[in-house]
Amino acid sequence: MKLSKLYSNKENFKNILFNLNGLNVIYADVQTKLKERKNSHDLGKTKVAELIDFLLLKKIDKKDFLLKLTDINKKSIFNDYIFYLEIELNNGKFLTIKRGIENNTKIAFNISEKREMGFSPPLKFTIENISIDKAKDVLAEYLNYDFFFDKNYDYRKALSYNLRTPPDDYKDVFQLSKFSNGKHKYWKPFIFDLLGFDGDLLLKKYENDDEIEELKGFIGTLKREYKIDKKDRDSLIAEKRSIEENNLEIEKKIDAFNFYEQDKKLIQNGISDIENSISEYNSLSYNLNYEIDKLKKSIQNDFAFEINKVEKVFEETGIYFGDQIKKDYQELLEFNSKITVERNKLIKGILAKKEKELKLINSSLIELNSKKENLLSVLQDTDTFKKFKTYQKALAKKEEELNEVNSKISYIDLIFSKEDEIEAKKSDIESTIDKLKFLHRHTEENEKYDDIRKKFHLYYKEIMNESANISWYLNANNNIEFPPPKVLDNTNKSTAKDEGTTYKKILCVVFDLAILASYNNQSFFRFIYHDDVLSTQDNGIKLRLLELIDKLAKEYNIQYILSVIKSDLPVDEKDEIIYFKEKEIVLQLNDKNEEGTLFGFSF
Repeated sequence: MKLSKLYSNKENFKNILFNLNGLNVIYADVQTKLKERKNSHDLGKTKVAELIDFLLLKKIDKKDFLLKLTDINKKSIFNDYIFYLEIELNNGKFLTIKRGIENNTKIAFNISEKREMGFSPPLKFTIENISIDKAKDVLAEYLNYDFFFDKNYDYRKALSYNLRTPPDDYKDVFQLSKFSNGKHKYWKPFIFDLLGFDGDLLLKKYENDDEIEELKGFIGTLKREYKIDKKDRDSLIAEKRSIEENNLEIEKKIDAFNFYEQDKKLIQNGISDIENSISEYNSLSYNLNYEIDKLKKSIQNDFAFEINKVEKVFEETGIYFGDQIKKDYQELLEFNSKITVERNKLIKGILAKKEKELKLINSSLIELNSKKENLLSVLQDTDTFKKFKTYQKALAKKEEELNEVNSKISYIDLIFSKEDEIEAKKSDIESTIDKLKFLHRHTEENEKYDDIRKKFHLYYKEIMNESANISWYLNANNNIEFPPPKVLDNTNKSTAKDEGTTYKKILCVVFDLAILASYNNQSFFRFIYHDDVLSTQDNGIKLRLLELIDKLAKEYNIQYILSVIKSDLPVDEKDEIIYFKEKEIVLQLNDKNEEGTLFGFSF
C-alpha cells in the first residue's frame, strides 16, 4: 500500500498529491529568526502524519488537535472539515477513504481502477456511513496483507512503524511510544512475528503469565482478607468438630425450654384450656359435694316412732287407744323400719358412686392445677427465661463461629484449587518456554530474521560507516527482551552512540527500511513516513541517508515520505544547501504568514 492523495473539502487546506515511487518531501521554509520562531511543527508538517493516521482509522479523543474546541460555540475548529485519503492498493487499484470531524466515527470507502489527478472526491461511495470498527475490518480486507493473515491484530499494529514522528517514536527501535505504558504482550508478540518468529507462542507465554499472576493475586487477597493459611486446614476441621459437638449440647438444653420459645401463644392457649377444664371440674366437684352431703344427712335421719308417747297423747285427749290401733301402729312401725333400711342401702350405694366420682374429679383437678402451675412458672419464672436466652445467644454465637470456620475451610480449598490451576498453567508454560529456548538457540535458521538482520546491518553501515546489529534474548523469567541494537566501531568495539538521540533516529530509520525491503516479496506496506529525521544529524549522515533512500526506493519500489525544514537540509562541498528536485517536493510550507501553514491559519 502507498499513499496517493490527501485532501479536504476546505479550500484553505493544502492538498497533497504524493509520488507513488521514490522520494516525497514535505518541506518547511522557516525564515523567522530563532528567538522569534514558533515551533516548526506549528506549520503543519507533523500534522500531515497525524492526518494520515486519522484517515487510516485511528480512534481520536478530545486530546487530538482535530477535536480542539473553540471558545465561541464549543465545537472543534475543524468541525466542518471532511478529509479524504486515496491509497494505492498492492493489487494496483485505488481506494479513497472519507472521514469527517463532526461524525468522525462514520467512514466511507470508494474503490476505483485508476488514479485521478485532481482533488475532487468521488461522486458516489461504494460503502458509506459504517462504524469505525467495521471500517477497520473493511480496510483490512482491501489491504489484504499476507503478514496479518490469521493474526489476532490488524494492519494498525504495524502502521506506527511506518509513521514515525519525533520525539517519542525515535526513542526505541522496537517499542513505540504508544506501547510505552502498556503491557509487553501488546507489542512484543507482534515484533516477534515481524522478525519472522512465532508471535502466538510468545503471546501464549504472556497470557499464561498474566493468568498465573491473577491467580496468585486472587490467592493473596483471600489470605489477607480472611486471614487464612493452607497449613491451618486440619486444625480448622478439628475446631469445626468441636463447635458442632458443643452446639449439640446447647441444642439439648434449649430443647428443654423449646416449647416456650417455639410457641408461646400455644402455652398461653394451653393455660386457658386448663383453666376452663378446672372451672368445669370445680362445678362438678361442688355439685357432687352438695349431693354427697345431702345423702349423708339423709342416712343420718332414721325413721323414729315411739308408741308410748302416742298412747299418752291419746289418754290426755280422752280418746281410747285400743289394742287394735296399737297393733296397727306397731305394724306400721315395723314396715317403715324395713323401708328405711332399704332406702339407706340405696342411698349408700349412690353415695359411694358419688364419692368415687368426686375422687376422680379431685384427682384431675390436682393434675390440671399442677400443669397450670408448671406452665405459669415457665411464663413467669425470670430465671428460666434468662437461661433460655443465654443458651440461645450461646448457640447463635457458636453458629457464627461455625460459619466462619466453614468459610475459612472453603476458602482454603479454593486456594488449593487455584494452586492446582497454577501448576497446570506452569506445566503448559514449560512447554512454551522450551520452544522459545529452542528458537533462541537456533536463530540462524530463521530466514526472515536473518534477512532483516543482514539488511539492518548493511543499511546502518552505509549511513554511519559503523556496524549495528539487532538481537533478542530470554530474560530470567524466560520472557523475550529486545535490547537496543548494539553499535560497534570499525574495530568491533562497543560504543555508546546507540544511546544518543541522533543515532537512535538512524537506528529506527534503518530498521523500518530493513522491514519494508525484507517484506517486499509479500503484500505489505510499501511506504514510510519519517518526520524530522534529518534534524541534528551530521551533514555526511544526511547525504548518505538520502542516497540509501533513493537506492532502496528504486530497488524495492518503496515510497519514502520525508518531512524536513530548510535549516536541516544537507550542504554540498561549497557549503551550499542541496535542494530536492521539484517533483520530489509534494508539500511546501512556510512561516511568512498564516497562509503558508497546512491549514492556512494558526491554531
